[in-house]
Amino acid sequence: MIEPEEKAKWDEQIEQYHYLANAHLVGRQLRYVAELDGEWVGLLGWNVAAYHLKPREEWIDWSEEQRLKRRKFVAQNSRFLLLVEPGEYPNLASRILSLCTRRLSGDWQKAFGHRLLAVESFVDPQRYSGSCYRAAGWNRLGETQGYRRHHRDFYQPDSTPKELWMRTLHPKARKWLSHDRMPERYERHEDPAKHCPYTAKDFRSLREHFVGLSDIRRSKGRRHQLATVLCICALGTLCGARGTRAIADFASYLNQTQLRLLRCYRNKHTGKYQAPSEPTIRRMLKNVPAAEFDAVVIAWMEQHDPQPLRQVAVDGKVIKGSRKTDGRPVHLVAAVSVDSQRLVAQRAVDEKSNEITALEPMLEPVELDGITVSADAMQAQQHAARFVTQHKAADYFFSLKGNQPTVQQKAQQLLDGTFFSGS
Repeated sequence: MIEPEEKAKWDEQIEQYHYLANAHLVGRQLRYVAELDGEWVGLLGWNVAAYHLKPREEWIDWSEEQRLKRRKFVAQNSRFLLLVEPGEYPNLASRILSLCTRRLSGDWQKAFGHRLLAVESFVDPQRYSGSCYRAAGWNRLGETQGYRRHHRDFYQPDSTPKELWMRTLHPKARKWLSHDRMPERYERHEDPAKHCPYTAKDFRSLREHFVGLSDIRRSKGRRHQLATVLCICALGTLCGARGTRAIADFASYLNQTQLRLLRCYRNKHTGKYQAPSEPTIRRMLKNVPAAEFDAVVIAWMEQHDPQPLRQVAVDGKVIKGSRKTDGRPVHLVAAVSVDSQRLVAQRAVDEKSNEITALEPMLEPVELDGITVSADAMQAQQHAARFVTQHKAADYFFSLKGNQPTVQQKAQQLLDGTFFSGS
């Protein structure tokens, strides 16, 4: 690896002799020099892997989520320059590549805290054949589509498609990178998978559901529409964001196409769409009618749930960090589809009440004919069972614990006399 004082010389050599004439590397990066008898004979530059490469994803067998979490374990050889005349030292290029990749993972760990599992590089077929990569044990995966990334949201046509070459740095690299869980020493370094898997149709339908909500803000000074911000909040939450800061962070990852579909504010000077900030999201969530918002999200989730409703699980939770006007936390009772995990119904527990009395008004508007309702021991009440079976034409599965010892004892007696051994 080069010393800090050698970087200026390294950059100068790349800018003068490399065909790209650009020494700039992106993200995490390491620079190397190959020396022969004290003279520089080769330069290599490594940085973060490309954001998205279809041949690479197919070769590793990566899902979208895996790519986002594990791309950091792949580095890209973005600069490679020989400072000798062609043919002067046969096999010099492949020798330098082999020596560098042999130590690269260890150097990367010292610099950035984790090891690498694979490396990639692009070769311009109009200039080079890639034979040195082949000789060094790399695999040619095919050609790119002829686009290069320009900033985070845009791709621009390139002059020519490039050949993609890759090499693993560990015998089990591809197996680990594509497995559900990586070894613990790698798993703890995985990045959060911040992406939005919903299609343009999903965006549009969710926003249409929010358009009818009441906007209590003054018209003066508005930038972001209420439906736009609430749609981003819902999508961010469905993608794992918790809290307004996490939702704002999620919004910052939306690209220009997604922001346009959500009808975000467009800056007149730059022409780009802007995601709402964390203070904007927080203010809107504080003022939006909670019951209306709840109903809209539940209706949208029901519309996009491919699985028929067969069983709902009822449970109550206190929302962490919430406070009502009297200082007490918000206590919610919710019914969730067991198969798809979507929210079916939700209701806040009234003051001086509990989850037992919230069950009936929560499930009243829900169609439960032939559905099984499961709940914990708190709901094991006669009037709850009667409501589910006689009023909603559903079945129930309530657990019994020591809080109702007489009923529990009677049930145990009946069960002991009902079941028989299959032997």
